[in-house]
Amino acid sequence: MENPEIQFRTRYQPDYTGMNLTEQPFCQMKDYTGVQHTYKLDIITPQLAHASPLPIILFIHGGGFVEPCDKRQAYISLFARTLTQQGYAVVSPDYPLFADNVALEKAGGEPAGYQKAACAVHQACQYIQEQANAFGLDPDRIAIIGGSAGGWASFYAVAQAPAMYKAFINLWGTPQILPNVKDFPPVLSVHGTADILVPYQREQILQDGLEQAGVPHHLITLEGSGHTPLDRMQEFLPALLNWLDTYMKNAKHE
Repeated sequence: MENPEIQFRTRYQPDYTGMNLTEQPFCQMKDYTGVQHTYKLDIITPQLAHASPLPIILFIHGGGFVEPCDKRQAYISLFARTLTQQGYAVVSPDYPLFADNVALEKAGGEPAGYQKAACAVHQACQYIQEQANAFGLDPDRIAIIGGSAGGWASFYAVAQAPAMYKAFINLWGTPQILPNVKDFPPVLSVHGTADILVPYQREQILQDGLEQAGVPHHLITLEGSGHTPLDRMQEFLPALLNWLDTYMKNAKHE
């Protein structure tokens, strides 16, 4: 089955009109074939004058860990438009991908994908912390959003260094095997009940684990929706902004 995330890479073009887009290299890593690559990230900020430093949203793209999805997956620009309007900077990194699902399975399946991705995400977070002042960003206020495979990668990136993040928003990306969530920042999840790629049942396991660990958490359930339910974005976007504002700005979005 084709991952529906791919449609946002192949059918639509990202639109960064009204935003500043800066691309920067942040790390070198070997891909699954052993070839070393330089990976880059996008820094997306408001075009109009804004108060500095801006809090940072690290946004991790999906796509099942296979090409052709990348850091400019079209729905990231949709979120970035709203987030920059609300006074955030969005940082979208690339990470090592597999040529196709056959190559991914030969390498070990999902764990092979999210292990490499999580390593790159962690390095992206370190880079943006170190370079924050140069871009008018706040290195002490970083949240992470991961969509689908980007959610899986985010779980493992956060597990490496939970203190680096003020909040975590998981968009339909709960992995089958969860890392230790004991020290996680507050977690908001969005998931459709008809998702057959990342089954909704995984969410209850996650919510129970967060509850036991004493981590603030909330699940937005989208009844009848499948994977990547962007057609219902306006339903969950206010809660997403509230969650970020509460833990990043200490003020709710009205």
